[in-house]
Amino acid sequence: MSFSALQDREFFDKQDELASLFGRVIQADKGLAQSAVLSGPRGIGKTELLKQLFGQLFWRQNRVVPFYYSVNPALLSAPAFSRDYLIRFLCHRLAFQKKEQALLHDDGMTIDELSLLAEDQDAAWAKQLLDRYVQNAGSPLDALRVAINAPRQSALATGMPVAVLIDEFQRLKDLHVEGTPDPRLASLFEGPLASGKTPHLITGNATEIQEMSVSRDLERIPVQPLGAEGASSKALALLSAEGAEGAVPHLLVRHLGGNPFYLSCVVRSACGKKHPDDKDFWNAYVREIMQGTLSLSWSAAMKTFFPGMEGRRTALAVTRKIYHTAEPLSCQRIAKSFSLTDSRAGETVQALYLAGFIRGEFGVFRAVDDRVLRDTIECLYMREILGKSPHDQEQYFLEKLLPRKEHAVRFDITLPMVRESELVAAQCLEQIGKNLRLNEDTIGQMQIAVIETCINAMEHSKGMGNAIYVSVAVEGNRLEASIESAGPEFIVQETGEPVVDRDAAKAAGRGWGIKLMKRFADEVKFERTPRGTRTVLIKNLGTSAGVQKEDTANRE
Repeated sequence: MSFSALQDREFFDKQDELASLFGRVIQADKGLAQSAVLSGPRGIGKTELLKQLFGQLFWRQNRVVPFYYSVNPALLSAPAFSRDYLIRFLCHRLAFQKKEQALLHDDGMTIDELSLLAEDQDAAWAKQLLDRYVQNAGSPLDALRVAINAPRQSALATGMPVAVLIDEFQRLKDLHVEGTPDPRLASLFEGPLASGKTPHLITGNATEIQEMSVSRDLERIPVQPLGAEGASSKALALLSAEGAEGAVPHLLVRHLGGNPFYLSCVVRSACGKKHPDDKDFWNAYVREIMQGTLSLSWSAAMKTFFPGMEGRRTALAVTRKIYHTAEPLSCQRIAKSFSLTDSRAGETVQALYLAGFIRGEFGVFRAVDDRVLRDTIECLYMREILGKSPHDQEQYFLEKLLPRKEHAVRFDITLPMVRESELVAAQCLEQIGKNLRLNEDTIGQMQIAVIETCINAMEHSKGMGNAIYVSVAVEGNRLEASIESAGPEFIVQETGEPVVDRDAAKAAGRGWGIKLMKRFADEVKFERTPRGTRTVLIKNLGTSAGVQKEDTANRE
């Protein structure tokens, strides 16, 4: 893990929190530091805050040793955890002594190699710790005690306090000796947590950590979301890193709630285009909650707490009901609504509470204040419970989320993959033009462009779909038609332009579709979508292109 990937100037809107934590742990050199829990929702930046703090403590002072540890779910047997925890601590401790950054990343060091290193650095205290661990290796509990207390023993032996930064602390409730998780093993941290010379800052699932007895008396330090300025700065940095330019819509920034993880997912998804506009960012958001990294993250959390399909479907239904009910719900009311036993309802809502999907207070449960999570749950519910198609989901969220403009008219048509079905779309355009009294030449030219686009969509779908989805929207002085179908091979990734079939282009009457689209529309865009390919035709109303006779003659 890199502790210097982000420079301070790129760590947006968190400098005050970072400075406060730095000042807090530095008090350890007086024996006055106190342990605490960094709390906040998933993705709010707790892990990154710990990493930044480690970097500052490692490079900018010499009074307190920093030790960073992320609990690995694959190393939760007492022997595996104790060995890993002890080796990583000693590597960080010896690295700090001589500012040797390479030691921070030496994950494969053995006990014998570490003993030799301790001798080379005249760290007799470290050699003694290792010897004590080896002597107790036959007793997993005793070896675990040696490892967990190593930072405190180091502070006592050298006079140099240690700031212990542990990420994903809640996983320690699954520590075990013989295969069965024993939450009591985490209580071995009580002594080190209480020491003023070894302040612990721990992060992870805040709700689960709160349920652990070892942390109940610790101070909670909330990690704040990004403010408007910090979110904008981070978005610009992400766009720049991807070689793109643009500005995330203000309403979308608010919708993301200042969550750095959410913002990163959406911006990176929108960077498929070099100059994403407002609609591109909203489309990127919908892609993320449907099937992107953001969706996968929350889906993984749901599967962790509800590994079985039946339990997961029940959990989705319960969560959605809580989200769509104004007042908080009790377990009894939830049990009655879903024909569950009281115990089954209690287990479900407790797991949802621990996973962070709902809030609990005074025996009742209510929705979390997280619009993105609520949208993601709605999307999962539509897919796994209602069986809605990706197209239906996408249309639902775009209609729900995209800012509405006055005097907007929109029509959505689903065309079958049959001959001359494109004429239905052309007739729709004609009727829209008549109703809104639009220029006949303008509508006529857009009809040609739409017909050519539909024909192209049918040709390039390669049998991958049985329908074409056409949307026509008139907003202000702008007419937009989008035609979507299967067939991702239609777009060249590097250019964003359609694939040119050179053999077909040489054939008589072929290769004119794209030319006619661009000839009669003011702007043509080709986009990848979860379903395949979308061609967007844009016409500024009141403009019409002069038809060149040679175009028609050459096509005949």
